[in-house]
Parts: sequence; structure tokens; C-alpha cells
Amino acid sequence: MVALAEIYPLVTARALARPFTYRVPEEVEQGDVLAITLGARKLRGVVVETGVDAPSGVEIADAGSVVDRVPGALVELALWLADYYGSTPARALALVAPHAARRRGARREPSVRDALGGEPEPAALTEAQRAAVARIVDELDAGGGHLLLHGPTGSGKTEVYLQATSAALERDRAVIVLVPEIALTPQTVGRFRERFGDGVAVLHSALTDAERRD
Repeated sequence: MVALAEIYPLVTARALARPFTYRVPEEVEQGDVLAITLGARKLRGVVVETGVDAPSGVEIADAGSVVDRVPGALVELALWLADYYGSTPARALALVAPHAARRRGARREPSVRDALGGEPEPAALTEAQRAAVARIVDELDAGGGHLLLHGPTGSGKTEVYLQATSAALERDRAVIVLVPEIALTPQTVGRFRERFGDGVAVLHSALTDAERRD
């Protein structure tokens, strides 16, 4: 049995920044990375939706075999990032679906390599920090929402993020921390690893393909 799926080719050209429809095996799901042909080029493409209708007046090609797999949640995150930051979906999807090639030899995990020393949890929070954490926890318990934490440098915002992360994890939820500048990664990773240990993973543009895959 076959089905139709929308697939984003992993290319950087904005002219191709749209999904293409291919025939795929019925068991293919969102997040599968397939070998595809686009014109004369052989590429990889990420399945973003299955069970789609056939476009009119277009010859539909067969996709190739499944070569990798990306969790559906990461596909949705990549598409959101592309829309929010004005990038192309293919560029964002390439961050979560790096090429499968691996480098030989031992290497440190990115979360260890990128980390500076962390800081222990403070004995007590300031009144402003307690109020901010309480507001965030209330939103978590209410189902979530959008909040803006405002404060000058050195006012303790990172500790609020750490407390909010702990509260989310206690409620069996996952946490993504977006750092505005790659140079801030080591100190941020260090503080989060100090608090949450090996539960911290890192993803940024300076990682090798193999490190991103891991």
C-alpha cells in the first residue's frame, strides 16, 4: 500500500522552500527522512505530513527508502522556528535532521564540552524572584501561556529560569531553553548541568553532524 506525503527537500535555496508531494509506503510517518529525487538531484527530505491529497495537474514521483528518523515534535519545532525567525523550513529541518555520517574516535558530549562551571542553588530567592517563579508556576498549572521576564543584568533572571525548569520537570513536562547568542552557551549549559546533570542536551550550529545526531 502507498500513500501521499508532503516532504521538504533539505536544500538551502529559497526557491525550493516549499514541500513537495511524493508517493510513500503507507507506514511512513511525520519525521521520517527519505531519499528523494528532485529533478536530476538526489537529496534527503523530511516528511512533514502524510495522508495529503494529490495536487492537480502534477506528476507525482515515488520517494526512496527511509534513511533516518526525526521525532515529530522536533519537526514541528523546526517549522515553528523557520516561521518565527523568517528562515526556510529546510534550513530549520536540517538542524534536527543532520546527515548520518559519523566521525570516528572518542569525543566529549556537547553538553560537557560546552559547559563552564555552574553555581549551586541559592539558599533563598529574592522577593522578586519568588514572585516571578510563583507566576510562572501558576501558568504551568493553568495549562501554559506567554510571559515576559523583565530585569536588568545581574538581577537573577537565570535563577528564575532554573526554578521554572525544575517546576516544569516536576510536572513531567519538557523544557527548551533558547539562548540568544552562541557565545553564551558555555555559561548557560554550565548552570543548567549543575542543577539538572546529564538531562541537559545541546544543539547549536557549531556542532558536527554526528554530534547533532547524537
